[in-house]
Amino acid sequence: MVKNLIAAVIAVWVSCSAFGAPARRSSATPSYSVLDLLVWGADLVIDASPYAPDVKAEIERHVQRWKTYQSPRRRPANSPELDMVYFAHVRYERRLIAISDDPRAQSLAGAYVDSLRPCYEWEGFHDCPEREAMFATEYQVANPGGPFREYLPLLAAHRWLCTAEGYEYEKRPQDAARSRQAHEQGISTARQSATVLVRRAAEELTTRGRCFAER
Repeated sequence: MVKNLIAAVIAVWVSCSAFGAPARRSSATPSYSVLDLLVWGADLVIDASPYAPDVKAEIERHVQRWKTYQSPRRRPANSPELDMVYFAHVRYERRLIAISDDPRAQSLAGAYVDSLRPCYEWEGFHDCPEREAMFATEYQVANPGGPFREYLPLLAAHRWLCTAEGYEYEKRPQDAARSRQAHEQGISTARQSATVLVRRAAEELTTRGRCFAER
């Protein structure tokens, strides 16, 4: 049973959920944007040509920080399941590192992920994105001057939207409505961010109104 579960999760991880997408999504190639770059990962390929020069320049810096980051986290040996947890944690660190050139970011990103302990696969339900959204919001309150302060309202807004869709999938409309309200609060803050990429991503999330890019 455990071996079958691990094999299934590996298949999902490789095919369509390397950045946490539920397994019920289609595997067709979506159209990625700055939003996806920030909330999923800077290894996603986007067409930067439609963006303004200042946004393009920030995209390049964002991707460069993602690429050059070397996590001090030790990779486990001889455990496919723990290996997936490891890669999910390192990927989460990279999301945080890529958004900031603050010298504190590297050590704080590792501590953030250690405390959060993010899921490596959401399975289409509300609990994993909700935990991420709540953690981001609480962290922001406790660390208002931290290096992730411009980014976390966007991340929380996105994850609350994913949470709402999870609750809708579970036929829990009241919880979905509560999550959408939290999303609106987060996106309002993100749209006023001092960081141009966050503002752009917030605009894209407002327009798209969905957790995932169209597939």
